[in-house]
Formats: sequence, C-alpha cells, structure tokens
Amino acid sequence: MEEEEEEARGLLADGPDEAGRDAPAVPGALPALCDPRRLAHRLLVLLLMCFLGFGSYFCYDNPAALQTQVKRVIFALGGIFNAFWLMEFGRFVFGIGGESLAVAQNTYAVSWFKGKELNLVFGLQLSMARIGSTVNMNLMGWLYSKVEASLGSAGHTTLGVTLMIGGITCILSLICALALAYLDQRAERILHKEQGKTGEVIKLTDVKDFSLPLWLIFIICVFYYVAVFPFIGLGKVFFIEKFGFSSQAASAINSVVYVISAPMSPIFGLMVDKTGKNIIWVLCAVVTTLASHMLLAFTLWNPWIAMSLLGLSYSLLACALWPMVAFVVPEHQLGTAYGFMQSIQNLGLAIISILAGMILDTRGYLFLEVFFIACVSLSLLAVVFLYLVNRARGGNLNYSARQREEMKLSHAE
Repeated sequence: MEEEEEEARGLLADGPDEAGRDAPAVPGALPALCDPRRLAHRLLVLLLMCFLGFGSYFCYDNPAALQTQVKRVIFALGGIFNAFWLMEFGRFVFGIGGESLAVAQNTYAVSWFKGKELNLVFGLQLSMARIGSTVNMNLMGWLYSKVEASLGSAGHTTLGVTLMIGGITCILSLICALALAYLDQRAERILHKEQGKTGEVIKLTDVKDFSLPLWLIFIICVFYYVAVFPFIGLGKVFFIEKFGFSSQAASAINSVVYVISAPMSPIFGLMVDKTGKNIIWVLCAVVTTLASHMLLAFTLWNPWIAMSLLGLSYSLLACALWPMVAFVVPEHQLGTAYGFMQSIQNLGLAIISILAGMILDTRGYLFLEVFFIACVSLSLLAVVFLYLVNRARGGNLNYSARQREEMKLSHAE
C-alpha cells in the first residue's frame, strides 16, 4: 500500500504516459481534462501557469511604455516628485509582486512537470513573459492616444484611465493564480500527495542547507543577468551614439533580445529536454553572450548581429539554468531556493544598475562594455567550476536525457 501511494505521488512529475498502470484510480472516472494524471489536464495547468505571469510583466513595463506621458503629467502637476524616481518606485512595487509571483510560478512548474518536460515549461513561461512585455510596449502608447482622443484632452485623467485599462491584465493573472491554487490542492487530494511536498512553504532556515552546486547556480544567474538587463536599459543611447542609428531604429534593435526570446525560448526548452546536458547548454549561452558584448565593445559590425546572438543566448540560458535548481534541491526546499535566487538576482541588478550608470557618466560606453564583459566572465568561471564540482561529485546536472530517464526508472524500482 505504501508503495502504491508513493507511485501516486509521482504521477504529476512523471507524466501520464510514464506513470505505472498500478497507480490508484481517480474516483469517478473523470474526463481527461479533469483528471490530474492525464496530459489534457496538465496542459490546462500549463496554460494557466503561462498566463499567470502575463499580466505582471505587462504592467511592469508600463512606466517604460508611457515614459513620455508620465513625465508630462508629473511636470504638469508642478513637479512635486522627481519623475524618474517616481517611475522607478512604481517599477519597484510591481517588482515585489512580480518576483513573488515568479517564485510561485517556478514552484508550480516543478511540481507538475518535473521530468522530461521541465525545460520546455520554463521556456514557455519565459516566452509568455516576453510576449507580455512586447505587447505592452506596442499597445500602451496607442491605447493612451485613443483614450486621449475619446476624452478630448491629455493629462492625469487620461493617464489614469489608460493604466486602469492595462491593469485588467492583472485581473487575468489573479484568476489564473486562484485556478492554479485550486487545481493543485485538488490534485493533492485525489492523488494522495503529501502536503508540503511541492515546496510551497518557504523557510529561510533552509538556506544553510544549500549545496555548493546551488550556490554556483546563484552566482551564474546574478552575474549573467546583470550583463543583460542593465545593458538593455542603457542600450538605446549607445546605439545612437556609437552606430549613428535614429531613435526609432535604436529602439528597435534594443528590443530585439525580447523579440527573439519570445519564439525561441520554447524551442530551446524542448531541445534541452530532448538532450539533457544542462551545464553544457548554460556554458554555450554564457560564451555566446560574452562574444556578443565583445562585438559591441570592440568592433563596428552591424549591432543586429551581436543583439541577435544576445537574444538567442538569453533564451537558451533561461531554459537550461533555472530547471537545474530542481535537480539539486529537495522538493520541500524548492520555494525557498527559487525565492532566494530571485532575491539575489534582483539585488545584483539593483547594485549593478547603479554602478553601470556611474561608469557611463564618468567613463563612457567602452568602459561600460568592459564592465559587462567582466561580469559575464565571472559567470563563465562559475559555469566551469560547476561542471567540475558536478563531475567530481557524480551529480546529475549534466546528465543526458537518457541517463535521467534511466535514473528515474532505477529509483522507481
């Protein structure tokens, strides 16, 4: 009986086609869409997980999409607050909720899809996030002009109505979150999963138990992302000054990383699922990012080449790096691990963004690019060290897909 219950607890992780035929039957012979063991139900959960983050990322980029309009309103009201810091404060508040949501999203992904599909699921979630940002950038300005035409004037009322309409996407995310919480609890009840096994409870005391490979994953994450997001934040003027692009062309090339990541993230996720070898793919992504920054810093090649490489490598790293946490952390610590990873990533982004601004003001873009190259180089060293540590300890981070399948089968026996 105990073995049967253990097998039932593994159904969501192993997938409907890989679970044993002797697992406890779901009461009432539920339809495929309502049966937690069936692929149709898990696809429904995946759809909810993807849309869970859409509203958050959509609203997070509102200050950038409506930057001109926000400044105009602030100055019209007498400039009581500095417009830049007010917008950054707004992004910070959105960020708190967004990162908490991301932790829950990642934990749900591992709970339902740990196994062959996990990298693809992370890729799909990233793709939906980038779609949310891209739709926001292209929609909010148009929406503001329509509201302005409807009300007959520009100002704080027009801005407020526009933001309220955009905020409807957060309601969509809330509905998805409530539905996911219900479906997850329902699956635990039907499949007799132990409470707390999905890693939803976050305990800071778990940090002391984190392994060396997990800390190396954190280091890779921080030093990689600080060379991507702050650069994109400062990139528009860089392309105008160094390459002579117009403002519109500079904006287009600066956004190509997100444009590429939307379709490529699921493709790379599927590729990593089929091949395994997560550390090797992370290594390829970091090396490609390093080459991209070196092209931007030391050559006059068309920057579309470097930015396209950056978009591809950014997509690949996200699909290969984040799922590795699930391979080195017990399930009851997943929430803590992902929360800590998100936190130190944001701390690193905050510190590096300030340093990048200071370097740009005092030394210019060449020194700024050298600084980003140094950050990516530290990430590369951490990847190499992770490979060596994983190999020395006989870890599974760089297993092929076949090796992981064999390991899963041996544990089942």
